Amino acid sequence: MNALITGASSGIGFELSKVLCRDFGYRVLGVGRNTVALKKLSEELGGCFSYLAADLSRIEEVNSVADYVVREFDRLDLLVNNAGFGVYGGVLQHSDEDLISVTTVNFLSPLILTKRLVGKMGRGSTVVFVVTAGIHVLMRDLPIYGAAKIALHYSLEALREELKGVGINVLAVYPGLVRTEFHRRAGREVAGGADPADVAKKIAQAIRGGKKRLYVPRYLTVVRLLGPYLPAFR
Repeated sequence: MNALITGASSGIGFELSKVLCRDFGYRVLGVGRNTVALKKLSEELGGCFSYLAADLSRIEEVNSVADYVVREFDRLDLLVNNAGFGVYGGVLQHSDEDLISVTTVNFLSPLILTKRLVGKMGRGSTVVFVVTAGIHVLMRDLPIYGAAKIALHYSLEALREELKGVGINVLAVYPGLVRTEFHRRAGREVAGGADPADVAKKIAQAIRGGKKRLYVPRYLTVVRLLGPYLPAFR
């Protein structure tokens, strides 16, 4: 079975690559910006893991990844749209470049990759979108990230209906705080959060189980119902 995972050089994508290779028998193509981390993962996992270095904030590099998969893969069984990043600050504090990059990585790139690659996917395959449980509240200090993820959420709900007829499952993952480099890279130190290895295991189990939605931790499902009544989150 063949899988493509974006954001594979750190965090959830890094751990999910290991789980899928070791425990689920996938051959994984990991995409990320950190070539050193990807090479290290390749050395650790051996022949079941290969990688491409790409910056998914650049549409031409998104298309280069898609071109590679179309050319080299006979079939793609799993596409995990995991890559994401944000920038702390109000809407007016984001530079034009930030607005474009955050929107591209979190919203446009996953849809472009999916649109380009579903032709390689058959019945029983799965497309995963890692969103965020934060879409259900107002994230004042990550507003553009939140807006891009809400747009992704809206689009994947429609896509799920489109792909149902051809037997491709769409799994939406809504994590809470996870111990990754996301917040530091976004401009703030944030302590705590779930272990990305545990999150990866839950995602892998949800893929195998054909689930449509996964909240991690599970109690965050209540945020989906109470979100409109909760205070804004910083």
